[in-house]
Amino acid sequence: MWAVQGVDGVPVLAEADRPQVGAGQILIEVAAAGVNRADLLQVAGHYPPPAGAPNTLGLEAAGTVVEVGLGVDSAWVGQPAVALVEGGAQAQFCVANADLALPLPVSGRLNGCIAGAALLETAVTAWHNLVDLGFPSDSWAGRFVLIQGGSGAVGTVAVQLAKALGATVGTTAGEPDRCHKLTLLGADAAADYHDPDELSRIKQELTEGHGFDLILDVSGAGGLETNLELLAKHGILNIIGLQKGRHAQLDLGQVLTKSARLQGSTIRALDTDTKVDLVHAVGEYVWPAVESGQIRPIIAETYPFAKVAQAHEALGAKTNRPFGKLILAK
Repeated sequence: MWAVQGVDGVPVLAEADRPQVGAGQILIEVAAAGVNRADLLQVAGHYPPPAGAPNTLGLEAAGTVVEVGLGVDSAWVGQPAVALVEGGAQAQFCVANADLALPLPVSGRLNGCIAGAALLETAVTAWHNLVDLGFPSDSWAGRFVLIQGGSGAVGTVAVQLAKALGATVGTTAGEPDRCHKLTLLGADAAADYHDPDELSRIKQELTEGHGFDLILDVSGAGGLETNLELLAKHGILNIIGLQKGRHAQLDLGQVLTKSARLQGSTIRALDTDTKVDLVHAVGEYVWPAVESGQIRPIIAETYPFAKVAQAHEALGAKTNRPFGKLILAK
């Protein structure tokens, strides 16, 4: 079978052995797979897959279940599904833990597999950071949330999810057009993250100057000082990316004064039981919102698997970054 692997720092289609299905697993004939920054880091040698995971790239696979392992309901066979995996999604066939798979959501005019591949990892990441590491799903009324970098794959879903949970949502992007698109997704206000005055404006406009109860951030070190300024007392800063660096000086006095909580997370590093709980939560709470149209996948562009290098180039670009998720599809 074919599979996308990193060769000499470049993602390429290569020959690979068809994976064997073990107990508790399903085999998916892949129709679409998401492209994530983890893929770029893995190809560059900075983010090796966990022990036992395949070298093939890809963290979510959508397609048709063609085989099940011992202990898995045979009703899965022939069903369209999307699964969260530790690697191996960008291939002709992908093995997944059956407990980390969901039926594809209703997707309107979109191809169901493309929609599923655009949603699962982003929805899991957004739910984990907003709810598991943030506030219980039934306590969001009156909350003020800031999604930094809202035009990215996770950001576009997080804006919609936070709004669906009942929060007042601010967000940021790098250009006025992107800010406008984010308000169309449901954000109550959007600001250019290059402009400190704009950030102060939405803090005042949305929170009357008190600050945001939760900030979801992809910038890392480069955004730390600004995020602490924007955070409310007893606020939570969740860091899920390092796009502006890994190392920063931290004003611990401000952290103490605000009784702030700073934390980081990556989905890939979580234990299996936690991932299973997350996928089940997405199926129970997010999938109905997708099926009702309250949350929708935002797909920047779809590439054929043979053009995976172009997809990586687009995701890693310094300018004209994708608005939403990049997908590889047959």
